[in-house]
Amino acid sequence: MHRVLLAAVGALFWIAPLAPAKLLATEIKPWSGGATPPLALKSLDGRALDLREFRGRAVLVNFWATWCEPCREEIPSLERLRAKLAGQPFELLMVNYGESNAAVNQSLAKLGVTVPVALDPEKQGAAKWRVNGLPMTFLLDARGRIRYSSFGESDWSSGEPLKLVEALVAEASLAKR
Repeated sequence: MHRVLLAAVGALFWIAPLAPAKLLATEIKPWSGGATPPLALKSLDGRALDLREFRGRAVLVNFWATWCEPCREEIPSLERLRAKLAGQPFELLMVNYGESNAAVNQSLAKLGVTVPVALDPEKQGAAKWRVNGLPMTFLLDARGRIRYSSFGESDWSSGEPLKLVEALVAEASLAKR
């Protein structure tokens, strides 16, 4: 019986990232996982990206992959969020999970994506951030602390997800004064 339960839980771990988002209850939870891990990767164009460069701004870090359907469905809302918050102390960083530069570029071209993308080809950044399914999203405050995390697809450009991001952006704006 115990083995059957473990097998079922294991299967859900791998199936859940592929399930339609409507079947998953995406919840954005306050972070209780400790200090923000480092995240220094290369962008698609080969430029070095270090999360520390974004201090002073609210940051949404989204781990995703081209083969992940909920990830692809979530991307337009990330684009809308970025456009909505243009000119404000906000950064969006999409981190690709384990794929080649060519595969990511091809997928982004099809989707018409313009957001900054970092590559995590060896999944080392994802391991440090304890990413155990996709999409996995983290909201950071202006001091670089993770404040919230979310597993599963969300519409980041409306509703509660937008309110949480806007609150962190407002905090960042106040900190600049």
